[in-house]
Amino acid sequence: MNNKNSEAISGNLNEAASLFDVVVRLEKLPVDGAHIKISPSPEQLQKLAKILKVSSVESFTAKLHVFKQKPGIGLSGHLVTKIIQPCVITLAPVSQKIELQLQSSFVPKAKKRQDTSSENSEIYVDLQASSIVDEYEGNELDLEPFLLESLGLEIDLYPRANGAAMSDELAGDDPSELSPFSALKGLKDN
Repeated sequence: MNNKNSEAISGNLNEAASLFDVVVRLEKLPVDGAHIKISPSPEQLQKLAKILKVSSVESFTAKLHVFKQKPGIGLSGHLVTKIIQPCVITLAPVSQKIELQLQSSFVPKAKKRQDTSSENSEIYVDLQASSIVDEYEGNELDLEPFLLESLGLEIDLYPRANGAAMSDELAGDDPSELSPFSALKGLKDN
């Protein structure tokens, strides 16, 4: 982080209050934005592993650019991390490398929203949108929740080691055999 941008960022990664204390002071954000690099300490990587509920976080690096835009704040960047978690079948350690291109917009939270729509009206939500719009309050924007959420959504929930396969006894019953129609078929065959 260069000197010009250092005023815009309060705190540092060594504070115990939060994992990465990455709070952007919006009134001190330079016109060309702030460039932020996050490289947690080994202790912070251990805390991150506990938060993400994985065995360990081997590495984590985020490079962000936070900038002013209408009507709020824009964020772009790149996050790279490597996590270790147990295989769901063998419990052997499985490594997962996650690389994310981050793109988001933050808008000021409205104090009172006037709902002019009726109860039966529909709201359109574009699930294919390339960027996420989030809200913030006050003169500071905390980026930690955004980073943790973005990373958490990319973690493989059912990691498997190479060559790991379910044995027949672990696989469970065949759903087609449990169907009520399979019982009727058995009656028809008799």
